[in-house]
Amino acid sequence: MMKIKKKINNSDYGVVGIIVALLVIGLIVSAIAMVQTVFVPKWMEQKESEHMGEVANQFTQLKFAIDTLALIGEDDIPISTPVTLGSDEMPFLTTMRSYGDINIAPNSGKTTITYISADGELESVSFKTGAIHYSSSNAYYLDQDYVYENGALILSQQSKDVMSIQPSLDILLNKDLSFTIFRISELGDKTSAGGYGTYPIQTKFVDNNDYIYNNVQSISIETSYQNAWQLFLKDKLESDSLDIEYGFEADITTDPDLDLVVVTFAEDVDNNVFYPDLYIKLIDIGAQISPGWVE
Repeated sequence: MMKIKKKINNSDYGVVGIIVALLVIGLIVSAIAMVQTVFVPKWMEQKESEHMGEVANQFTQLKFAIDTLALIGEDDIPISTPVTLGSDEMPFLTTMRSYGDINIAPNSGKTTITYISADGELESVSFKTGAIHYSSSNAYYLDQDYVYENGALILSQQSKDVMSIQPSLDILLNKDLSFTIFRISELGDKTSAGGYGTYPIQTKFVDNNDYIYNNVQSISIETSYQNAWQLFLKDKLESDSLDIEYGFEADITTDPDLDLVVVTFAEDVDNNVFYPDLYIKLIDIGAQISPGWVE
């Protein structure tokens, strides 16, 4: 019986295929790792930056809503302004989403006026102002706070704060002052929210009152954002920043220990400089956070 011999030839084709597959997988992993470590942080930083711009626009709308309520003066026309607390992750990639917190603080802030009464006595009166505060918890972009306080819109970041929209403080033609104070109070039980959804802030006109204080010696503003208020008041009231003499001299200082910005007026009859009279319009606004939705 004849034996049939089979010849087995050595072949490298299988080994080469495995090596190629491993190289392709390694290339894919390297590309994903590069995207994850180099590009994703930049994309997410841009995304969170855009979200901060969105919150800035929403707080601008919130101020507009409150100003509109003050102008209309009707207590049966509430206005809701949505605020988006956080931003989304990127699909199919490992990312962290940003979060935010919003808080209505009726006991935050105070304005105190010291004046000389009709009896010649030195007296003072204080008005609680309150605030609506948003604070971000970003994973990639710089954290920022947006604050509506006493008619002003303030941006705060890394212990620095600036006034984005100024409050209503005006110098009158008779060289006196007019100041509209906005007092934020609680409209309902829900005064805070956190997360990444969108929450409407409902605001409603409550009341307004007018006051006149003669021979004002000082105006003290209690605030956590002293830099923003000091810069605004210096630009508005200090004599060296004005082109013409308004009949009063003002010195603006801060007291960090008491969170105060103080405007002190001086009187000099010989130089025709007098304590100004101050016209106050006090606007009471109720606010609450309505149920939100997750985007």
